[in-house]
Amino acid sequence: MGIEVKRVGVRRTNCSCSMPGVWRALSFVRGALVVFHSPRPCAHIAHGMDVSSFHRLTAAGTSVRLSPVPLLTSGLSENEAVFGGEERLRECLRFAAQKYHPQAVFIANSCVSGVIGDDTQAIAAEMEEELGLP
Repeated sequence: MGIEVKRVGVRRTNCSCSMPGVWRALSFVRGALVVFHSPRPCAHIAHGMDVSSFHRLTAAGTSVRLSPVPLLTSGLSENEAVFGGEERLRECLRFAAQKYHPQAVFIANSCVSGVIGDDTQAIAAEMEEELGLP
């Protein structure tokens, strides 16, 4: 016989993915830009968790000023999940350099890009040479 426990007023946002942690670690590095080599929902989840944290801190009376660096996603779709998303990442990095002029770009791999085997390190080295950005 089990005991059923109900918790009143306790709500936690959990995420088993490491992408929000990557975003939180890099989101305030001045001059940086973060690219998730992932489907769009990965960036949405990370951004949503930050917005939730902001509202919780504001409600608690904490003075909060947020000005995170840009967070972009390569926007992997079903097509890239089958055929590879390396070209999408190249396009995303070129767009990021042209629009935001960052001093450094951080690329985070998602589960999808890891499973399909995109060589993110090779693309990063190639684009570093092409764009002149670390």
